[in-house]
Amino acid sequence: MDHFVFPVMHRRLVCFILAVWLPAMAPAFAQAPPEGIPYIRHYSRQDYGSSPFNWNIVQDRRGIVYVANNYNLLQFDGNTWRSTPLPNRTVVRSLALDKNGTVYYGGQADFGYLQPDAHGEPSFMSLRSRIKPADQAFADVWKILVTEHGVVFCTTAGLYTWQHDSIQFFPLDPEAAGLTSYFYVSRRLFVCRQRQGIAEFKDQELVTVPHSEALARHNITGMLPAPGNRMLLATQQQGLFMYDGYSGFTPWSPESTPFFRNNTVVCAAAVSGGYILGSSHHGMLMLSNDGTPRLHLHRDNGLQHNGIEYIYPDNHGNVWLALRDGIDYLEINSPFTRLSTASGLAGAGFTSWVEDNLFYVGTSEGLYYKPWTPNNNPLTPSPFRLVEGTAGQTYNLQKIGNTLLLTHNNGVYTVQGQTARRCEGPAGAWLVQPLAKRPGYLLCGAYDGLRLYQMIGDQPTFRWKIRGFDESSRVIEQDAAGNLWVAHGYLGLYRIALTEDLRQVRDVQFYNARNGFPSNVFINVFQVNHELVFTGQRGIYSYDAGRDTFVPHAALVEALGAGGHTRKLVEDREGNIWFASGDDLGILRKRNGQHYESTRTIFNKLQRRLVGGFEHIAPYNARHVIIGTDDGFVHFDPGFVFDTDHTFTTLIRSVTITAGGDSLLSGGSSADATAATSDDTPALPYARNALRFSFSATSYEDPEHVQYQYRLEGYDAQWSPWTKHTAQAYADLPEGRYTFHVKSQDLYHRAGSEAAYTFIILPPWYRSYWAYAGYLVVSALLLQWSYRSLQRSRQKALRLQEATHQEAVLRAEKEVIKLNHEKLEHALAHKNQELASSAMHIVHSFETLQKVKSDLYAALEAVQDPEARGHLKRILRAIAGELTLENRWEQFEHHFNQIHQDFLARLRREYPGLTHNDIKLISYLKLNLATKEIAPLLNLTVRGVEASRYRIRKKMNLDPHVNLTDFILRY
Repeated sequence: MDHFVFPVMHRRLVCFILAVWLPAMAPAFAQAPPEGIPYIRHYSRQDYGSSPFNWNIVQDRRGIVYVANNYNLLQFDGNTWRSTPLPNRTVVRSLALDKNGTVYYGGQADFGYLQPDAHGEPSFMSLRSRIKPADQAFADVWKILVTEHGVVFCTTAGLYTWQHDSIQFFPLDPEAAGLTSYFYVSRRLFVCRQRQGIAEFKDQELVTVPHSEALARHNITGMLPAPGNRMLLATQQQGLFMYDGYSGFTPWSPESTPFFRNNTVVCAAAVSGGYILGSSHHGMLMLSNDGTPRLHLHRDNGLQHNGIEYIYPDNHGNVWLALRDGIDYLEINSPFTRLSTASGLAGAGFTSWVEDNLFYVGTSEGLYYKPWTPNNNPLTPSPFRLVEGTAGQTYNLQKIGNTLLLTHNNGVYTVQGQTARRCEGPAGAWLVQPLAKRPGYLLCGAYDGLRLYQMIGDQPTFRWKIRGFDESSRVIEQDAAGNLWVAHGYLGLYRIALTEDLRQVRDVQFYNARNGFPSNVFINVFQVNHELVFTGQRGIYSYDAGRDTFVPHAALVEALGAGGHTRKLVEDREGNIWFASGDDLGILRKRNGQHYESTRTIFNKLQRRLVGGFEHIAPYNARHVIIGTDDGFVHFDPGFVFDTDHTFTTLIRSVTITAGGDSLLSGGSSADATAATSDDTPALPYARNALRFSFSATSYEDPEHVQYQYRLEGYDAQWSPWTKHTAQAYADLPEGRYTFHVKSQDLYHRAGSEAAYTFIILPPWYRSYWAYAGYLVVSALLLQWSYRSLQRSRQKALRLQEATHQEAVLRAEKEVIKLNHEKLEHALAHKNQELASSAMHIVHSFETLQKVKSDLYAALEAVQDPEARGHLKRILRAIAGELTLENRWEQFEHHFNQIHQDFLARLRREYPGLTHNDIKLISYLKLNLATKEIAPLLNLTVRGVEASRYRIRKKMNLDPHVNLTDFILRY
C-alpha cells in the first residue's frame, strides 16, 4: 500500500461541483439495486468443437471444468478445450464430483468414473459390468447424486448405488408415468414423481413426504437448501415453494411468478446471497435470499441462448451455464457490471448523473436515461432510452443549483425528466462552471474559447463570448483568487484573469515545459482536497507562486509515482481520490485523517478501456461508482469484498516428447501441482531429450490476461519473465534429473499454485553406467595390456638394441665382406685379366713360334750343310713341342680353376654333353674374350667359333633370347 498526506492550502476553494453533485445523488443511489449486466464470456460450439447441446457441468478440485455434451465429455482448463467421446459413443447426460475429487459420468446405458490412464489422460472406467445382468436394462442416467451412503446414478428404471466397490439397484415403479426428478438436499435423498408427489429414499424404500401430495400435479425441477433448515422447491411452471422440512409447502417469491408464465423452469441452483432459476425459453432469473428478482439474463441482453439445461456455481462463486447452444460463464461474484448495448446504450461512455430517480448517461451517441428506483424489477425491465434531441457527442452532465446541464457538441442543454432543451448560444461546449467570485454567472469552456452564461431563475442565458482567448477550453479550474486555469492538451497551460465586466481577458500567463513541466503536451489541472493539482506527460505538480513555476507534488508523486501520465483525479464525499494514471485505474482511500491507502489491481479489468482524455469516474456513494468505457459504462460496487486470497490452480496440461516425432508423455492428470515421486519419475533415453510443456491456470475471469513464469530446474538458472504464452519447449537437454516448474498470476496479480513435473534424461549408451562399467573393465584391460606391452616394449627395445648392435656388427662385417668381395672381385678381375693376357700371350707366342718355324723350314731348305741341317731340325722339333696347345691348355686350366673354383667341374657335371673344345670355348667366354680373340686359341676361324657357340647353346638348352656370354658370366 502507498501512503501520503495532502497539505492543507491556505487558499481554500470549496469544490462546488462535488459539493452539489454527491449529496443530491446519494439518496437516489442509496437504495437502488446494482445496475448493469455481469461480465459474460461465451463459449460457442466452434470454441469447444462439439455439439451445441450441453446437459451438465462440474468442476474438479483443480478447477478444471467438465461439461456433459451431446457428443462428448468436454474439459476446459482456462486455455484449451478437450473433447472425449464415451466408449459407447452415446450422449453424456450427467456428471458429479465426490469428496475425493473423482468425477463420475452418466450416459445412455452406461455410467462410471474417470481415471487417468498410463499417459495421465482421463479414461472412462465403466461400472456397468458391476451391475447384475438382470438389472442392466436402463437407458439414460439423468442425474448423479453424491450422498453419504454412496454415489447414486438416477435413471427412470431405478437408482443404482455405488459404494464399497459394489452396486445395489433399487427399481422404481414402472407403472408410474410423468417426469421423475432426483435431489439430495440436507443429507436427504428425494425422488419426485409427477402425480405421486415427493418421496424420500430411506432404508432402501421410498417414503412419501407428508403433505407433498399438494405438489403431485407439479413437475419439480429444483430442490435447494434454504436458510432456517428449509428447502426451496422450483416447479416447471407453477412457481416456487418453501418446504419447512417436515410438514408444509407454501408458495414463495410471488415477484418471480411472471418468469414462470409461458416459460418452463428446468433447473435451479443456490448461489451466494440467493438463487438462480434456469428456463428452457427465457434465460435465467437470479433471486435474492428473500425472493426478490435481482437479475434476468436472456439472449437479448447477454446470453448466447435462452435454453438453459444446467446451472453450476463454480469454486469461486461465479456461474457456468450449460445451454442448448453453447456454454456461458457469468462473473456474478464481481464488483463490476456492464452498461452497454445489452442495456440499450450505444457509443463510448463520457458522463453520468442521477436525477429524480432517473439515471442519465451521456455517450458519443447522445444522452440516455432510464428509471432508477429501489424496486426495479428485472422481469419488467426499462432499458436506456435516448433523450429526444440529444443525438450526438455528449461531454458533461452538471447540476448547477436546481438545473441539470448537459454540454454537447451542439452546445449547452438543460435536462429535465425525459426531455432536454438546447440553450441559446454557439455550438461546441465542453463544460460549464459557476464563477466562484461572481455568483449567478456560469463560465462555459467551448471549442473556441470561453463563453459567459447567466442564470436567470433556473435557466442559463447566453451573454457573450469572452474576448481575448480563442483556444479550446476543455479543462478549467479556478483558484482562490478567481483566476481561471485552462489546460490545453497539446499546447500547455493558461492562467487567465477576466475584466471586472467579464467581457474580455485582462491577463494571460502561459506555462509549458519552460516552467517545470516535462513537455508541452498532456497538461491537466484538477482540484482535490481544496488545492489545484497539475499533471503533465509525467509526474504531478503544484504551483509555486513565489517562483511562478511548477514543482513536483511530493505527496502525490510518492502515492502515484512520477513516471506515468495521470489523466484524471476525482475526490469523493469521503475524501477518497479516484485516479486514472498510466494504464492504472485506482483509488486512494482515506485512512486516519489525511493518510491514504492505494488500491489499483482490483481495477485491472478496466485497463486501457477508459476513453482516453475523457475519463469519466463518478463515485456516487459507498456502493455505486460509474466509470465510462470505450463501449459504454461499468458499474463498480466499492462495498464488494474483493477476495485477495483468491486461489486457483496452475496446471501442467501435457508433456510431449518432440524428439523423433511428437509423443505424449503426460496428459495432465498426473502432471499437476506437485513433482512426481522418485518411484514414478519417467526416465527418457538420450535420443528423446527434447520436450514441450503446455500449461494453464484455472482462472476463468479474463483468462487471456493470465501470465506465467516457468523454470526448468537443472537447466534454467532463474525464472522466466512473466508471459502469456502457455507452452515452453526444450531441446538437446543433457542427461540428468530435471523438474519443470510453472506458476501463474491472474488479471489481478493474484498468484496461482505452482505446478511441477520431474523427469530424467538418461545418458547416451556411451555415457551410461553400463558403459562406464565397460570402460572400467576395458581400462583395466588396457592398463594390463599396456603394462605387458611396456614390458614387451622394453624387452623388444633391449632386443632391438641388441639387434641394432648385431646389425651394426653385421653391417661392419658386411662392409668388410663387401670390401673383401670387392677386393676379391678386383683380384678376380685382375686374375681374369692376367689369365686372359696370358692366353693372349700364349696365342702371340704360338703365332711367333709358327712364324719362326716357317722361317726355319725355309732356311733348312737353303742349308746344305748336314750338321747345320741336323742342328736346324733339332730346333724345329723343339719348336714343334712348344707348339702343342694341349700342353698349354693344361697349364691354362690349372690357373683358371684357381680363379674360378669348381666352375669347370660344375659345368661338366650339369652339362655332360659338352666336349673338351666346348669347355675351352666356355672358359674363354668366362674371361669375357671376344670371338676374334678366342678363334686363334682354339685354332678356329671366327665363323668356326660362332658355329661352336651355337652348338653349345643347343647342348645347354638355352632360350634363343638369352645371350650365351651373359649366361656364362652369371653362371
